[in-house]
Amino acid sequence: MDDKLTAVLHKVIQLSKQNPEFNAELRKELGITPSASVTSVNEQRISHIEEYLGLDYSIDSQPSLIDYSYVLEDEIREQLISDNREMMRFRYGTRYHEICFDEFCRFAMLQAEMLFNYYYNKKNNTFEKVKQHIKQYNTDANVANAKNLSAIQFAVKLWAFRNELLSDDRDFYTTWDYIRKVRNTISHRSPENEISLELKNYRERLESMGFPVNEQGTIIFYKLKKDAERFNLFNNTVKSTEEYKSYLFSLWLISKPFDNIIAQLKKLSTTVRDNL
Repeated sequence: MDDKLTAVLHKVIQLSKQNPEFNAELRKELGITPSASVTSVNEQRISHIEEYLGLDYSIDSQPSLIDYSYVLEDEIREQLISDNREMMRFRYGTRYHEICFDEFCRFAMLQAEMLFNYYYNKKNNTFEKVKQHIKQYNTDANVANAKNLSAIQFAVKLWAFRNELLSDDRDFYTTWDYIRKVRNTISHRSPENEISLELKNYRERLESMGFPVNEQGTIIFYKLKKDAERFNLFNNTVKSTEEYKSYLFSLWLISKPFDNIIAQLKKLSTTVRDNL
């Protein structure tokens, strides 16, 4: 919905709450009569509309959840703020009335990619130096033929950025790598109930092998390390398999860690700001 129309509707809602006569006239114009048998249904609908519009208006009128004030270029800063607000709409369900984790991740990643590009552009005055910078911290990166930053894969920039500035933060890399996977597999993933069944089956396999598993489905490593035989079995036959990696990703996906992603986006922005 157009921002101006949303603002007008918000004002109308506020007036209807504050002025009983206005409220009565508004209901009359909308054909909502007190004597109708559907009064309670209409009341609920109006309540839901007010809640939705109020939340959407709140998101539009509030400053960005992430502080992008250090980005001096107007176009880049405004795009980051716009993507941040869109991300939060999918967090609270004001976009299409639906909370959508996939779209939330997509807009989080748009901000992350723009922040990576911003960082490398600001730190280097030519694209050749950008490639040298990335190659310094990601020696396996194949960037020789890249024509611009957008042509360099997100995963390549993520690994270089992490190695340079956040090498001890495993959660940072894992979170953004999972977000990348969400973006890349949105149209190819199984329904959530199928994922849940796959998780259940794989968890039962882990337990049948004698590995201690917590309620969330992850290995309890402090217990596993007490059993040298089982610990070696895990490291040699499970840890590095694609199946186990997929299991961990699915556990993360099914948990929908909105707040952790917001925290990691804040960390990324702060790290960029502090190292320019």
